[in-house]
Amino acid sequence: MAVSSGGSGDLDWRKTIILRLQNRNKSQCSCFQDLISFHNRLFDSFNALRGENLQLTVQNEKVRQENFELQNRSGSGDGKPNEKIQALEQKLLHQQEELTELHRRKGENAQQLIDLNHKLQEKEKQLRAHEVSLADSVAVNSTLRAEIQMYQNNAKELENMNQMLKDEHQALHLAFVSLEEKLRKAQDENRSLVERLIRYKSKDADKMNEENENFVRKKQAKLQKELEEAAKDTRAISPDRLKDVGAGGAFFAASVPSRVLVKFDAHDGDVNAVKWSPVDRILATGGADRRVKLWDLSKDDLVAWTEVGEETVIARHLSVKN
Repeated sequence: MAVSSGGSGDLDWRKTIILRLQNRNKSQCSCFQDLISFHNRLFDSFNALRGENLQLTVQNEKVRQENFELQNRSGSGDGKPNEKIQALEQKLLHQQEELTELHRRKGENAQQLIDLNHKLQEKEKQLRAHEVSLADSVAVNSTLRAEIQMYQNNAKELENMNQMLKDEHQALHLAFVSLEEKLRKAQDENRSLVERLIRYKSKDADKMNEENENFVRKKQAKLQKELEEAAKDTRAISPDRLKDVGAGGAFFAASVPSRVLVKFDAHDGDVNAVKWSPVDRILATGGADRRVKLWDLSKDDLVAWTEVGEETVIARHLSVKN
């Protein structure tokens, strides 16, 4: 039963405690009812025996007086008073025996009364101990009820907090789904932008290759024209002039190299393709490790490299061939 803090609640728990105490008194006293009734009977019997003892004492005194008077008169009697005296003496002996029995019963009753008093005192001590224990139990019960109320309040607060966390989790899940959708769209846009960038770079590379081919074609046409003009000139050419013409660029002297100028490890394995850049001192190499590398011979350094199969502007620019 929940204990309220005011009004009818106080009366309810007070009535409950009173009823419990009354029930406890009934249950505690019922087991001593026979003992109490026996004690009352013994007390009444003691009073009755005490009255009988007083009456017998009075009768005994009367008999003694009569006996004394009869003894005084026995000098001139015919023997009948002696019989009366003997009868009275027997009656007196019988009454003395009864008196002795009554005294014995009185002692027994007194001893029983003492024992019953001891038992009653022990039961009273037990009753007081039970009352103290009941008071402690009531206090502990009140404390436990307060703790139960506190735990119930804590449970309600935890339920509210749990519901709030569930709502927050649901909101965060929705936000996560929205952000994941935005991330997927951003990735798709990034992928499309990368593809567009690759296409634009491919177009730029094609355009640059075309410009390089036009430049090489114009240069070859110019060189062809200079060669034709040189062929039309029928004048004798001296060896000194040949040197001057060669130095000017009309003729190109070619020779097989006799020594190694630069040596470096290009690839992890065999080198399958080599291509010179027509513009700068850049060398492109392709090897068995499926890589294409650019080398700047003026600096003896690696410029860039890429895997075969990837989109690369360098391979398109240099048009590497086996």
